[in-house]
Amino acid sequence: MKTININFFVSGTKITIPFKAICSIVDKEFEGNITIEYHPNKKVIEYVSAEKVIREITKEKLTAEELAHKIFRVIETSVSPKYLKVLIDVYKSKAHQPVQVWIEKEFKQ
Repeated sequence: MKTININFFVSGTKITIPFKAICSIVDKEFEGNITIEYHPNKKVIEYVSAEKVIREITKEKLTAEELAHKIFRVIETSVSPKYLKVLIDVYKSKAHQPVQVWIEKEFKQ
């Protein structure tokens, strides 16, 4: 994922990106929003690049939990944040009720 170097303080960054994917368990479509929230540490993600990476990840069949994990790892590796939260908000599914899945972690610097 492309990043931007910053040499100034930013308390936090939050981006919401819509997505559609196919569930690897039931083989049915689900969609919603992915919210990426983090406290930067010298780098921020480039938003257009984040959208492209998410489109690539959602080309494969996966669960909401796998989607959260993959995005979390890409962001963690790309920007080494102080804190990171990835929220998968599934508001439409052909298989089940709406659901939210998230991973969050504070990193020691």
